[in-house]
Amino acid sequence: MAKVTFIGAGSLVFTNNLVRDLLTFPAFEDITICLMDINEERLGFAKKMVEGIFEAGNYDSAKLECTMNRPEALKGADGVVCTILANIFRFGEKT
Repeated sequence: MAKVTFIGAGSLVFTNNLVRDLLTFPAFEDITICLMDINEERLGFAKKMVEGIFEAGNYDSAKLECTMNRPEALKGADGVVCTILANIFRFGEKT
């Protein structure tokens, strides 16, 4: 069973699309998706979204983990997707 960790899972559109894509491959039918974000609210949104994907696609053997603890999320991960927002610039702002 593979474990794929999403660091910055609150990036909902990207997380949604990539989780859906991963689940289409037979090699990932028993995947563990681990969502990690430092924002508890966004992590909750991502959790509900992935649960909906699992339910809609009848992905009964896939598992979901959620945490705000990065070392915990990385433990045992076979793959890591980093979707954190590194720099936030306002339009017209000089750097």
